[in-house]
Amino acid sequence: MVSDNPKAAVQQPHPYEPYLHRSCLEMAQYYDTVIVPARVRKPTHKAPAETGVQLVKRWVLAILRKRQFFTWAELNAAIADCVAWLNTTPAHSPS
Repeated sequence: MVSDNPKAAVQQPHPYEPYLHRSCLEMAQYYDTVIVPARVRKPTHKAPAETGVQLVKRWVLAILRKRQFFTWAELNAAIADCVAWLNTTPAHSPS
């Protein structure tokens, strides 16, 4: 994940290898991911990540737009299925 470079997450700023707080590192380990804060005063480094999130959001909404959900658990399960499907689909385009 590419995140902002907030003081709450970054213990020691560095242009290329910022040191994250222990709680952020534990969260990343729990979710089996990596957190890479955007460089300080370099907002263009975060744009590709935001674009990726926007694309996935659009694809998921396109896939689920005609469905109705009655619980948060039901919605979250459908979103998880969509994301898993998008990760395994070569073309990455909603049908």
